[in-house]
Amino acid sequence: CDMKRIKSDIAKKNFEKCYLLYGGESFLRDLYVKRLKNAVAGGSFSEMNTDVFNGAVDINRIIDASETIPFMSDKRLLIIKDSGLFKAGRKNDSERIAEMIENLPESTCVVFSEEEADKRLRLFKAVVKCGYAALCAAPQGNELYIWAEKMLSKNKIKMDRAQTMFFFKTVGYSMENAAAELNKLISYKGPDTVVENADIEKVCVKAMEAHIFDLVEAIGKRETDKAVKIYRNLIALKEQPIGILAMIARQFRLMIEAAGLTNSGKSQKEVCELMGQKDFVVKMALSQSHNFTPDTLKAAFKDCLNTDYGIKSGMLQDETAVEILIVKYSG
Repeated sequence: CDMKRIKSDIAKKNFEKCYLLYGGESFLRDLYVKRLKNAVAGGSFSEMNTDVFNGAVDINRIIDASETIPFMSDKRLLIIKDSGLFKAGRKNDSERIAEMIENLPESTCVVFSEEEADKRLRLFKAVVKCGYAALCAAPQGNELYIWAEKMLSKNKIKMDRAQTMFFFKTVGYSMENAAAELNKLISYKGPDTVVENADIEKVCVKAMEAHIFDLVEAIGKRETDKAVKIYRNLIALKEQPIGILAMIARQFRLMIEAAGLTNSGKSQKEVCELMGQKDFVVKMALSQSHNFTPDTLKAAFKDCLNTDYGIKSGMLQDETAVEILIVKYSG
């Protein structure tokens, strides 16, 4: 998310009439909504001058709030979350809110937080004209690693890059989840310490994606016992066999796509764009694809689909069928 503009507005106490924070990284959207709330309406009468609307609420309530004069403050703040007004389905409501934005009183500031936003809509254009729209996408690669390392360093804890990479491989790449796991490390380690892999293994909860990565890695390296153990541990954690199978199939599909595009001469950046995947996902897929021949990858992916069909049609018993597939390709 490009926060320079918003950070500048907060520092100068010079706010736009409206802001739109949009994109799939809810952690960042929530963080910036909180910062704007504290800056715009953080005075003694904060609660009286802040209205929060969650979901598809009656827009008449929003319009009424936008026209209300702030109490003992320069600004009244409206926070509108997950309204769906920026995508198809609420055309009339979206048009009315666009009109509201175009005619906002100087004393009102509106902050939208939406997962999706269609730039073609009048409302999106109204926000851009009268305020600022920022795409909140999770940082990737080095930016993500630096964010995690800074979070720890603020608490006088050091984490070297090798451990940072191991941390994200373990907990997954959701910022919200990563922040929660970093807080666990902060509590566990305390100041003036250094994070080791063993600390991460002891304190942090392994993400499902990390388990699947380890499982497919074991299959590729022909480590049948290890692959079956990981699978049975996932079953013990109450994961559904059909769900595990879907994630194994996804990993095989990613390997096929990443290897195919790379072999055709595409750069890693181009591969990421063409696949619509983040850089670390592509890196992992390419790394694992070297453990299989192209034909084996295709056969394994096809077997995943056939196993899925067999389970759903009642011809195969789910838990056993997935284990047989794991044994077949790790043997």
